[in-house]
Amino acid sequence: MSDRTGLLKQPLVLVWLVFSLILMIISVFMSIFMAANIAAVIVAILLSTFSGSIFFPILVGYFYDKVKETESGEVIWRVFRDLSDGGIVRIYRDREENQYPENAVTELRQAFRNHRNGEVKLVGVSLRVFFNPTGPFYEAINAIVSLGRTNPDIRIRALLSHAESPEALNRAEIETPGMKEPLSRQDLMLTCANIDNLRNQFGTQSIEYAYYRQAPYCTAVIFPDRCFFSPNILSKIVPVRLPMIVFRSDSHGYRVLSDYFTYLWSKSEKVV
Repeated sequence: MSDRTGLLKQPLVLVWLVFSLILMIISVFMSIFMAANIAAVIVAILLSTFSGSIFFPILVGYFYDKVKETESGEVIWRVFRDLSDGGIVRIYRDREENQYPENAVTELRQAFRNHRNGEVKLVGVSLRVFFNPTGPFYEAINAIVSLGRTNPDIRIRALLSHAESPEALNRAEIETPGMKEPLSRQDLMLTCANIDNLRNQFGTQSIEYAYYRQAPYCTAVIFPDRCFFSPNILSKIVPVRLPMIVFRSDSHGYRVLSDYFTYLWSKSEKVV
């Protein structure tokens, strides 16, 4: 049994809990009945802060023990520990926007908006969602490329699949069979045209792009402090809606994805 089990059965802990609760009650009464007295209000705030710093950790510790004693609680804590050890800070059910305020699109868009130094590396089949002027990320990407004109440390590098690569051809055959001009090819051409427009507007040093011919079918956006990774498969249904994983920069997953981009870039066909 854990040493923390039966936390409230330990006399010293119970005394501190009761003491903090009494201080909290006193601070409430002082703030209500002595609101006109500035000194009393300040004392009430200090008492509530002090009592809260004791009361809530003890309460959290108690419920932590209670949950961990159950089988489901042990599973939950083990999952949290595994995610932390793997450097995973968040997993979204897919990379699409939804009705909830916290979703993959919202966090990724904010990451682009907050980027003020260093390089952003993108790799994907067409990257159409990122370089579509009506898409959710284009405004923030436009701002990053603009900043790159005056700060050479800020830039974007994008890797996308070559239109004649096995990956792109397989995607076209499965997603849009029989089409003379597959949608995947159109997506690639539109992405290139939009990137070229940014290069013409802000300069070629702020944003670069290149083609790769063979690589795993996935999308990754790598920032200096974290990266967003979305696995994918060839499917007739687009988007596939597989989960999107967020890795912190000190994790093994982040390093693997960063090395993956570096290797592909070294073997890619650069656009000059």
